[in-house]
Amino acid sequence: MSDASAPIDVNADLTLTIDSEPIAIESYTDTVLVDFPSVRALARVVRTERGRLQSLDRVLAETDLTVAVLVDGIAVGTLGARARPQSERLPVEVDAVGTLRAAVAAPLRFFS
Repeated sequence: MSDASAPIDVNADLTLTIDSEPIAIESYTDTVLVDFPSVRALARVVRTERGRLQSLDRVLAETDLTVAVLVDGIAVGTLGARARPQSERLPVEVDAVGTLRAAVAAPLRFFS
């Protein structure tokens, strides 16, 4: 068995529920779309799982997978093979314009 992981494609169409918040996960290629219902739901998951992001990013890069993070259909970040993070501490490429659009599109869901 080789030390390097082979690139893979993911086929998925599922909903994960965390704290009664439905998170849609869909993929038919090497890009996995993870769509959170609100900025608040995304922030909650990032807050609790932040310590695992480096490991997740490493596995995604090794398998040539990318996770596109969306909030209610609006792209807010990228993690993995095609991400270009702005910081060593947070391995996520943040789309500032998308994040602002997502926060403005549903302000009550963000602040509630």
